[in-house]
Amino acid sequence: MTNHRTKRETAENRAGFIAQKATVIRRYTLDGVSLAALCRDHGVSIEWLRWQFDVWEVPRRARGRAAPGAQPAHEAERAVLAQRLADPRLLGQSIVVNLSAAHARLPSVTRLAVPVGGARVAGEITVANWGQALITILQLDEHARQFPNVRQRKPLSSPWEPRTVCWGAPTPAGDMRARGQMFGYHSIGVSSYTAEHAPASAVALPG
Repeated sequence: MTNHRTKRETAENRAGFIAQKATVIRRYTLDGVSLAALCRDHGVSIEWLRWQFDVWEVPRRARGRAAPGAQPAHEAERAVLAQRLADPRLLGQSIVVNLSAAHARLPSVTRLAVPVGGARVAGEITVANWGQALITILQLDEHARQFPNVRQRKPLSSPWEPRTVCWGAPTPAGDMRARGQMFGYHSIGVSSYTAEHAPASAVALPG
């Protein structure tokens, strides 16, 4: 078995990493995920990843140190969604998805899944790889009433590539404003979501 990748595979892995900019930065700065783990999950070299972080101006942690003031990812997500949802009461019915089984060397990896209800007819979370996606699907399937039609958005070629798990109605991939409305955000929340996912440049697109 060899770890050598073709130029095409290397380019695809790098493009996938850049496309997931927001997710990658959140995992590093909030979740405390190491550079080595990011390299493994996305199939990129540590040298290239360090260079890309320099391009993005991501401050580097001291080796072996967790992100300062880091909080569980689901708590950070809860704070953001509380400001965006037209009906924040849905957060009281949300589920904390425990992904720790997919990361044996990390003590706690969690994400927040908010059910459909009222103006919120769809939801999704993006996780690091297929293992995390499978764990998410299995946990949400236990609550099918609040999380109907749980599915992976589309299968990818590599198991370490990020995956998006969706529930509820299908959302238009390219229309961020429509997606925000389907996620049940109020008008300011929709604008915030749209701005967050707007292309930063032709090269680096936030995830």
